[in-house]
Amino acid sequence: MPRVNAEHKEERRAQIIAAARTCFARAGFHRTTLQDVFAEANLSAGCVYSYFKSKEELVFAIAEQRHQDERAAIVEGSSAQDPIEGLRSIAQRFAHDYLGEDGLERRLIAIQTWSESVLNPALLASVLEGVEAPMRQIAQLIRRGQAFGKLSTKIDPEATARTMIAMLHGFILQKLWEPNLDPAAGLAIFERFLDSLSVPSDSRR
Repeated sequence: MPRVNAEHKEERRAQIIAAARTCFARAGFHRTTLQDVFAEANLSAGCVYSYFKSKEELVFAIAEQRHQDERAAIVEGSSAQDPIEGLRSIAQRFAHDYLGEDGLERRLIAIQTWSESVLNPALLASVLEGVEAPMRQIAQLIRRGQAFGKLSTKIDPEATARTMIAMLHGFILQKLWEPNLDPAAGLAIFERFLDSLSVPSDSRR
């Protein structure tokens, strides 16, 4: 019975977070009220308050959920035997989750979180950790590629990882500004970026 109860609580928590995401994407953090979340989730105020005491707690929960998803994608990419394929897998997963038609809600939440973090030190800390943790993982993947002789040792792993993340984040902004933008051309350039990091096969030992 306790296990079922725990599963029920987790499902209810996820239901509330999903409702908050919908409300925030539709009206923005500041114009959304907790009453909007109650209505969207079709739950009583008391039920929602038993999980989240404030709108800010919901914002943090959504940010953490996104960070968990991104870390999982990077862990999966990092497990690839070929580090270059791992980097490509990470970028493709990002494009699938954020740049497709189904990624609009993710894009809207991301840009609001980044904007709000400029004025909210606690949220800024969360956002920075959400960037720095993947950056460390990607840098580690790049170092592995260098150790295998597949990636140039002339590149700085941390700077390269930061550049990769900046490029992908930039796609989010451009897709928000221009909803009809096809990211395929930009992703093709990203492929060229990956190629520029590689050591030619005839130069490998």
